[in-house]
Amino acid sequence: MENTFFMISIAVLLIGMLCISVGGAIFKFRAFTNKQAWNGRTKPFLYTGIILFIIGLVLVYVTYPFQ
Repeated sequence: MENTFFMISIAVLLIGMLCISVGGAIFKFRAFTNKQAWNGRTKPFLYTGIILFIIGLVLVYVTYPFQ
C-alpha cells in the first residue's frame, strides 16, 4: 500500500514537469510567431505545473520507502 502512494506521488511530480514543459513550449512558440508570449495558455500551464511539481516533490519526500 505504501508503494502505491509513492507511485502516485511520482506521477504527480511528472505531470507537474509536463505542464511546466508545455507552458515553456507555448511561450517559445508565441514568441517565435511574434505574439505576446505571456498571453494565451502560457501562465495557466506554468502555474498549474509549479503547484503540481511542489506537491509531488513533497509527496515523494513524505512517501519515499526507506529501507
